[in-house]
Amino acid sequence: MQEVSRDIFYQTIATWEDVPFCQTEGFVRMQSGDDASRVRYFLDEQIGCAAHVKRCLGRTMLMIDTECLKHKQTKPAVFSRFYEALRQTGVDMIELNSRRPYLADHEVGMRQAGFLRPIGSFSYELTNLIDLTQPLRFNENWRRNLKQSEALDLRLQRIDQPTEADIADLLQLYREMGEHKHLAMPFTAKQLRVLLSDTHFHLCFICQGKERLSAMIYHQVGTHAGLLYAANGNKANEVHAGFAMYQQLLTSLASEGVRTFDLEKMGASAHSTNAVFLFKQGIRGEMTPLCGEWAWYKRRWYGLGMYLVKKYLWKKQQA
Repeated sequence: MQEVSRDIFYQTIATWEDVPFCQTEGFVRMQSGDDASRVRYFLDEQIGCAAHVKRCLGRTMLMIDTECLKHKQTKPAVFSRFYEALRQTGVDMIELNSRRPYLADHEVGMRQAGFLRPIGSFSYELTNLIDLTQPLRFNENWRRNLKQSEALDLRLQRIDQPTEADIADLLQLYREMGEHKHLAMPFTAKQLRVLLSDTHFHLCFICQGKERLSAMIYHQVGTHAGLLYAANGNKANEVHAGFAMYQQLLTSLASEGVRTFDLEKMGASAHSTNAVFLFKQGIRGEMTPLCGEWAWYKRRWYGLGMYLVKKYLWKKQQA
């Protein structure tokens, strides 16, 4: 394994089989900003990642959001060799959150590299994969809402090159939803410009006449696509706009040859996030466990320290 420049990293993975959206240049730049020192790029012959550099507890940590694979079928030795080498880069902690569907070979390789599941889980480890090569199937609640929306002249609008007005409309819809659900804004206008300048990310709206009611940013790499952000404005629920947006978008993507759509972040729970889980579960797909979170700490107590930081300082919600 070697550390490389950003340009060499993206030139190398351009032809790889499995490059998750969270390793694309637009997403990494959105997360890291303009400070190049906040990201380090690592590669070997079959695996690579852009790793975000964090300072916690006076120590240096690498945070990785799903690694890139040259081949989808990758042996445990590939994972173990790569992550063993990462441990030798002089950092104190390494945390990985893999959104990839669960692979036994991945778990074997991570454990052989000295990684374990961290104390507490702060990410979703389940998703719903929709097979777009088959007719869409919905539960009774979805069928009822879609039927009610049919006579309301709801139209999908897909934006190829977003303007400042498009970004402003997205922010407004998210702001309206955030006020209703007590959600913080997850991005700024500047971050959205960076993200949407990457051709892997796309914006769409559901409109009634000229009024935009709901919005979505989705990612697409090859024949696989998935949800990134969705927002429903104040009027959306009255006309079932969220249901229409998913149904029309998935139908459109399927007609273009996209084979799978990942609904992302399926958080079954005993609190309010369960409503989102039930909504996404209404599109019949394959409930799929993910590889999830893995961690290595130079000192054992760092793991407990990071748990307390996430829970009480960063105030993350446990999954």
